[in-house]
Amino acid sequence: METDDPILKRLPRGARPWAVLVGGVMCMVTFGIVYTCGNLLPYLVSYFRWKMYPDMRTGQLIWLQTLLSGLPMGMVIGGLVERKFGGRAGALLGSIIYTIGVGSTFYSIQHSYAATLLTMGGIASVGSSIAYSSILPTAQRWFPDNVGLAGGIIIGGYGCGAFILSPLQTTFINPLDYRVNDQGFFTQEDLLERVPYVFIVMSIFFTVFQSIGLIFIGQPEGDIHVETENLIGTNSEIRVEQARVWPQLRTTTFLVLFLSLTCNAVWVQLTSGLYKAYGQQFIDSDFFLSLIGSISSIFNAGSRVFWGAIADTTSYQFSMSIVCSLGAVLAFSMPLVKMVSNDVLFLATVCLMFSCIGGTFSIFPYITHKCFSKANFSVMYGFLQCAVSVAGLIAGLISTHALSEIGFEYLFIVCGCFMLTSLFLTFIVHKTDLAQLLVSAEREHLEEDENGYQVYQ
Repeated sequence: METDDPILKRLPRGARPWAVLVGGVMCMVTFGIVYTCGNLLPYLVSYFRWKMYPDMRTGQLIWLQTLLSGLPMGMVIGGLVERKFGGRAGALLGSIIYTIGVGSTFYSIQHSYAATLLTMGGIASVGSSIAYSSILPTAQRWFPDNVGLAGGIIIGGYGCGAFILSPLQTTFINPLDYRVNDQGFFTQEDLLERVPYVFIVMSIFFTVFQSIGLIFIGQPEGDIHVETENLIGTNSEIRVEQARVWPQLRTTTFLVLFLSLTCNAVWVQLTSGLYKAYGQQFIDSDFFLSLIGSISSIFNAGSRVFWGAIADTTSYQFSMSIVCSLGAVLAFSMPLVKMVSNDVLFLATVCLMFSCIGGTFSIFPYITHKCFSKANFSVMYGFLQCAVSVAGLIAGLISTHALSEIGFEYLFIVCGCFMLTSLFLTFIVHKTDLAQLLVSAEREHLEEDENGYQVYQ
């Protein structure tokens, strides 16, 4: 593809799309800190208990993960910046805000939990949201015939961040592999004193990766135009006129997708945020639990590419139905894993869970791009991401108020029920108004070619 970008146009034409993907992945790796929350939260809650809140419980820190999952306003801002000034400008703005937020957590964590929520959960989250919604549509425009695959690779970088960050955090904070006490908290002072400094280490790492990745994030030449879209649940190609954002927000298609993502995201936040605290009940080695975080991030990243390709070749309903079914079964099986008390079985279960996380955040961008047109993707996906914030509120309330009453085992059963609800919503999405409109548009554009065969226009 052609481009006016001063850097990309110096590269061979065939290498340009792949250069954008590499640059996007390098940036997205740094924003994947949210998937290290399961590894990081036990250190943070132990630090807060040591410094200022002796009665703090692990479930209370799920709010940090909730905020890190993305703020909807940041996604919308990023979409608008990307449409107006291009992907590199949005990614640069988001990266600066994000890295400042993470680095300043060195000071805020020594002050209070509220200050930590502000810097890491607020400032850093806004920055990552802006960059996320700028990089993703930019990369997808370079691969118009493989939107799901391109989106899967970019989002795979986001999921792969924990592969680097989880061992970095554990090696820096707990190099001697200290064990938690009977209550599940670290009490070794030399370990706890290193907790604030890990944010300085991560911010340096982020700066290096982002500085390299931003060089290659550029736009292809030409305006965004009306494109051929894919019908929900089929491989039929139809042409859908671009629409304004507001009418699309009022469709039942958007509502069903919003509710489905909410259910998936509740499952994601509870399982990814609490798996380590649950594993500490029957696994002693902190290094092994950190290893689980690293290996599961590979499944998280790889599955995003895999599910993106599956969605491209099948449909949203087919791919999401498998993700929801598998996620529900895995959640229901977590109490049995503890009964068996097998380290390898726990590792396998968590890895498969993270493959479902990757599927969730690969397939939803795919269906957003297909349903609401390329022109509106970044803004519409920003609004759809509001579901993640709603899910964060639900997950936070459950972990804060219900976890101590019902325990981890029943918590995972509740998680499975959320996935079953999403599965039902996936089955009915083809009955929504936009889906019916797409069917009508398909019928209107059926014509007979010169050989008498029907073709899609």
